[in-house]
Amino acid sequence: MSRDRIAVWSWSLEEDPLSSETLSQDEKVRSQSFVASHHRRRFVAGRARLRSLLGKHLGLAPEVIVFVQNEFGKPSVAQAPSMHFSLSHSGDQALLAISDTLVVGADLEQVRTLEHLDLARRYFHRAEIAAIEDQPTKSDQLEAFFRVWTLKEAIVKALGKGLSMPLDRFAVSIASSPPTMALAPEDATGLWWLHQTTDDYCRALAALGGADVELIQRTV
Repeated sequence: MSRDRIAVWSWSLEEDPLSSETLSQDEKVRSQSFVASHHRRRFVAGRARLRSLLGKHLGLAPEVIVFVQNEFGKPSVAQAPSMHFSLSHSGDQALLAISDTLVVGADLEQVRTLEHLDLARRYFHRAEIAAIEDQPTKSDQLEAFFRVWTLKEAIVKALGKGLSMPLDRFAVSIASSPPTMALAPEDATGLWWLHQTTDDYCRALAALGGADVELIQRTV
């Protein structure tokens, strides 16, 4: 029995971007809407690298890739509808997960100071709130918040339902490594594969139906 495989690519949005000529006309227009030059540069670096990596994976020229979206805005590649990918970016970093067999979601967040307890109490499941509140220090609470947040966002991205999916209706557990699904979403109660790494950034991956997963991680 073959293993499911997820390829994960990481790169800096501050490096010299690939040629913007690979972008679609819509993407070029969107890039010009950014007032700040560094925001414009990061957008181009993200989209051009996305096209380059998907093109290599599919054996297509980056510029011919056509993106389509479902009713909730989840993107897929028109030429390869059975392939799943998830892109996330935060600060000056980007993260892309690709799988030919698993519905995958990826989320990346730069760990930063914010009102983490207020946000958790407003949006998270009560078990997750308790896990964050039980952390011994404020710094530990903040890290726990970002771990829960990125895992939940990765799950939402995998399911492709966007903001229509309440975050307090399912729960993850960060008590063990790897993290686990404590309470699955009502319409996705199968086996979940979760993965996470944390430093200055918190990175989370989620795949529905994954059991024996081969994770391939690369930095561009």
